[in-house]
Amino acid sequence: MIKAIMHGCNGKMGQVISHIIEEDDAMELVAGIDLFDGIQNSYPVFKSIKECGIKGDVVIDFANPAAVKELLEYCINTRTPLVQCTTGLNEEQKDLVKKASESIPVLNSANMSLGVNTLFSILKEVTKILAPAGYDIEIVEKHHNQKIDAPSGTAKLLYEVIEEEIGETTPIYDRSALHEKRTHDQVGIQAMRGGTIFGEHTVMFAGIDEIIEIKHTALSKEVFVQGAISAAYALNDKEKGLYTLKTLY
Repeated sequence: MIKAIMHGCNGKMGQVISHIIEEDDAMELVAGIDLFDGIQNSYPVFKSIKECGIKGDVVIDFANPAAVKELLEYCINTRTPLVQCTTGLNEEQKDLVKKASESIPVLNSANMSLGVNTLFSILKEVTKILAPAGYDIEIVEKHHNQKIDAPSGTAKLLYEVIEEEIGETTPIYDRSALHEKRTHDQVGIQAMRGGTIFGEHTVMFAGIDEIIEIKHTALSKEVFVQGAISAAYALNDKEKGLYTLKTLY
């Protein structure tokens, strides 16, 4: 039985994960961490990871980026593997994640969906062909009106895949102040927020008289939850290091 700690247990993702693990015969949640204590859970909940005196085999993180530093310190000190799914990390926080992976196994992914990670592989191959042929590339992401960070972590990863294949690129987040023609090195990244959209990402390749679009739509939070739980199982037996969904399995 794998014992898991849910960091950010009372958020939307944390609650979905909690309910799914309750039905899992091979994993149990032994503790949760969340500042909000207005939800009754079947496991003890602490307001800070520092207050948690319960040892787990793995920590699953869907909390606020502000808590990442304290979480990483805890995982290093207790030698606990970490499935780190929180989005919106700044460069300093990303460096801390990399540093922690020198001591413990860390799975770091802005999107736990198998479909999205397959999209990355497809995008890499398509970019190799269409970018040199002169196609312009734009990224559009849509999420619910409660999402704080923009653009999404997944949109940033899509751009990174494109940048790796093309080389010199310029991300453009707002064209309203440019007042100039689009250049081929530019990659537009646009964020839309509204309603209850779980997550939609589209990469558009626009050439002369034709448009090719690669799109992924998440219809529920469970596509991300199942990926996080599967990663927790896989990470439990790994050596120290920084993993992605591509390198974990």
